[in-house]
Amino acid sequence: MRFGSAASAIAATLSFVLACSDSNRGSAASSSASPSASSSNAPTQAAVATPEGAARSAVIREAEHRRAPLMIEDADLTSRDVTVRRAAARALARITGPNARPKLLRLLGDEDAEVVTWAAYGLGFDCNDARDVHVDALVARALALPDDDSFDNAFVAIARAVGACASPARSETTLVAWLGAKPSRARGASLGLGDFASRTKRLREESWVSLFASAAGGVSAPAVPESLYAVSRVDNVPPSVLDRLTEVASARLAEPGPYRLFAIRALGRAKAQGLAPLERVLLKGDGFTMPERVEAVRAAARLGWDGQVLIGKLIDKLAAAPALEGGEDGALLLAALAAATDAKVAPKALPALAVVPAPAGANERGRRITSLVRCAAALVPREVKADTPALVGCDLDSGWIGKTALAEVIGRSEIRGRDIEKFKALSTDADARVREAAIALLSLHPEIPDTHVILATALAAKEPGVVYAAAEQIKASPRLASAPVPAPKKKPKKKGKEGEPKEGQTPEEPPPPVAKAVEDALVSALERAEREYDLELLGAVIEAVGALGQKTLLPKIQPYCGSIYPSVRAHATNGIALLSAGRRPTCTAPDKSDAIAPEALEPLGENTKLVFDTDAGELTIELDAAVAPVAGARFVALVKRGYYDGNVIHRVDPSYVVQFGSPAADGMGGPTDLPPVRCETSPLPFEPLEVGVALAGRDTGSGQFFVMRARHPHIDGQYALIGHAKGPWDAVFEGDVIRKVTIAK
Repeated sequence: MRFGSAASAIAATLSFVLACSDSNRGSAASSSASPSASSSNAPTQAAVATPEGAARSAVIREAEHRRAPLMIEDADLTSRDVTVRRAAARALARITGPNARPKLLRLLGDEDAEVVTWAAYGLGFDCNDARDVHVDALVARALALPDDDSFDNAFVAIARAVGACASPARSETTLVAWLGAKPSRARGASLGLGDFASRTKRLREESWVSLFASAAGGVSAPAVPESLYAVSRVDNVPPSVLDRLTEVASARLAEPGPYRLFAIRALGRAKAQGLAPLERVLLKGDGFTMPERVEAVRAAARLGWDGQVLIGKLIDKLAAAPALEGGEDGALLLAALAAATDAKVAPKALPALAVVPAPAGANERGRRITSLVRCAAALVPREVKADTPALVGCDLDSGWIGKTALAEVIGRSEIRGRDIEKFKALSTDADARVREAAIALLSLHPEIPDTHVILATALAAKEPGVVYAAAEQIKASPRLASAPVPAPKKKPKKKGKEGEPKEGQTPEEPPPPVAKAVEDALVSALERAEREYDLELLGAVIEAVGALGQKTLLPKIQPYCGSIYPSVRAHATNGIALLSAGRRPTCTAPDKSDAIAPEALEPLGENTKLVFDTDAGELTIELDAAVAPVAGARFVALVKRGYYDGNVIHRVDPSYVVQFGSPAADGMGGPTDLPPVRCETSPLPFEPLEVGVALAGRDTGSGQFFVMRARHPHIDGQYALIGHAKGPWDAVFEGDVIRKVTIAK
């Protein structure tokens, strides 16, 4: 397998380069990690590595990127050089797995706050089969922490790990008790309860009471707005606490900050009581950020018809002077149109928006934003058809915006008659986004003919997203891959014997054979995904092969059970089980990976500023060489080769992220000649405008990156944080082009 083959002789070079790069930054470990999982600014104790410590830290860094916990020795865990212990804790927290856990448990008892922080983070990241053991150890360590500011970050990391492990018997009660700690630690407990709620989707009623008390504050304790994070992670709030929820969340609207977003989200769970404060956010809007107002739209959408009426009022207000050249109102209008489910909420504004002209002298971007608004408005009426004039002409440039809207409308009912021809045209369109939208309809519409031909063609497409879409459809409905079998001649009806089909009863027929063209195309796609280092595509194709049920294909996917990549092993487990009568194999990681990303040999040595020339103006990203030097080096390498020049920003969620780096602007793919970089995740929080590495599973980072638009704690620790963005990222719209990226001198 390509993923497991590379010259092992680079080990010595890697150790040398890592040692040099660390010494250039001043400290092998302290420079790379001062994890701050809360808003506490308590400094991490500075440490300077000894020559022996620097050399040992370089070996540990190699172990991190080879995912080789056995390379980290027991002596490293007790080294008198704190930089070695920090490097070991960081590496083990990123490696995880059964060979890393015992060492992380030992490091949890370290006297250094940074070591404890990393150990707690690692134990919380990987505790699925040892929840109670990990939580018990974390709680015991929290009770023994010194009560001074230098250990506040360690406490927050412990609290979030307790929540992430989600022990049914221990996590929730422990975290509720910790809400009474000093504010810096109560914030950690609040975030931990949010992490717990993210995994369990429920909280006890007494937990709600404590969270609201924490969020409200009092005479002796300031309000902890983080406490409303947990509310946003649960769909159904007990009716008995709705009044208190509304009271507390409404009060928090008066206080700006990154966690006010969760007060707005909480109001969407407050039933009718949430309408009045949400109306204040949406229709007055003074002092509220664009991400907050977008979240208010989504909160209103949870409130049934009354919420729809509120969204209609907002559409009426924005339609009076629609922002068709960008800006916050344009983003808010698109969010409102996406949330509207009934044309009756804005009977005059919606038809007008569906045909609104582009601003006079509008450039390509202005026409695109106008088309986004027109098509979104045309989609709201449920009675819209494929030949409705407003839909047909909604895209001013007859491009992907209108065609993907057409695919959505076609998919709302049975695809018959002339709509079949429209569907076929969409499924062969030149734009990958359009083809993927059409292919996604296959498993929902069994009336579409010749699906095996469509799938075979899609599996051979040059765009990985189209191949992925086809594989996902096969996984969802394997019969789509079968060629039609001629109906057998009818036989005279006769009375069936016991155990045989009775008269008029059709016997259950075996599934039709898989089309040879589809089978061959899947095998080719499997080889291609491996060759091009596309782990997301590889996983989808592996599971599609399994779904076909062709046991002769088992040898094609069995080798992936030993992949060095966790996501590939997980997909192989599923695919092999489908071909083995449900018997799930045990797919374990190799002790050490010979393959390593080239950037691990030359990690980013100093902070680097990248300047983006885009349709939305000049934007910048400053990469932090200390946090994720290998991922940062990948970003810089791609900038130098011009990878992002002309790239289309494919994902814009105005209250969440801006994402770019997909060659076909469909969210798929990356550089095909570079292996993925290992995740350099950390306990660092993703604050607004932080930059992270986009993933399709653990250790799949390649060429896509994202910029946060608001605070969303559920992604903390799940992605590598590599730097900070500046500039008008809130002005970016889907489809904006990155004309060129340069490295600032």
